Amino acid sequence: MTFSQQTKGEILKSIKTSRSCCCDTFVYTVLKATGSLELTVKGLALSVSSENADFLHVLSDVAYRSAGVRATVQSENTSAKGAVIYRAVFDKRLLKKFPLAYRDEEGFIKLNEDIALKNMDACCVRTFVQALFVSCGSLVVPDGGALTDDLPAGRYHMEFVLQKQDFAQFALKVLQDAGFNFRITQRKNNYVLYIKESEQIADMLVFMNAMSAKLQLENVIIQRNLRNVANRQSNCISANIDKSVNASARQIQSITLLQEHGKLALLSKQLQQIARLRLDNPDATMSELAEMSQLTKSGVAHRLDKLVVLARQLEEQGEN
Repeated sequence: MTFSQQTKGEILKSIKTSRSCCCDTFVYTVLKATGSLELTVKGLALSVSSENADFLHVLSDVAYRSAGVRATVQSENTSAKGAVIYRAVFDKRLLKKFPLAYRDEEGFIKLNEDIALKNMDACCVRTFVQALFVSCGSLVVPDGGALTDDLPAGRYHMEFVLQKQDFAQFALKVLQDAGFNFRITQRKNNYVLYIKESEQIADMLVFMNAMSAKLQLENVIIQRNLRNVANRQSNCISANIDKSVNASARQIQSITLLQEHGKLALLSKQLQQIARLRLDNPDATMSELAEMSQLTKSGVAHRLDKLVVLARQLEEQGEN
């Protein structure tokens, strides 16, 4: 089970105990977001399709509380991924409760593009967002094991996919007014509202009453931050080791050059001493050389740098 599915299951449990106004908001939002108008042998009907049968059964129960109408839920077919698609069908009595369709001048029945939810209470705003998520939302977090869906690793991503531009713009305003920095983009024939910031996604889970999901997400964020810190420390240590190895190789090369040209024996005893220590201890750090020579690290570094400079001058004289 993916993180999205777990989160939707948690949200659906809270929907079952919603107030009557929130029940109306939930049913209307789901139908507006993913509902279809169709003709059946029994006449006009509204339908909602989903891979989540539990969601459709909850929708049917809430619709009964809201409008006294239950849905017929049945399996329809399979998706491209092989998942079973379920369909909830409501008869036309639901249209008496919700202004979702109208008859045009030629007598054809069409879906209403107007948005009925204009002045929602705070509880209904929460329910509106919950309905969006369980009907057309998805959530992905990186490196979360069972929490990971089919998106590239390393990305936090929450989105709602809507078909109608007017409703998508309305939903965007509701989300932004609630304090969430959702953005909108067009993907093929759909309008996608999305956020990618982990902190915003965590706040969204709290807003939707998905506290267990929020705790799981925070655990992933903490583990990921700890792993990033460990990786940075490891990279820093590796970089320092590489730097030390390169410096040691350069120092040994310089000392060897001075020795081959008979210049090392002409230098001060202090420089000869540190040169011998470096040759005898090619892998030693500055701290270790300082301890061996009873000098400070800066003193060791100064003398080794002096040997490197003398070797470079020797090379330049040979070139000239």
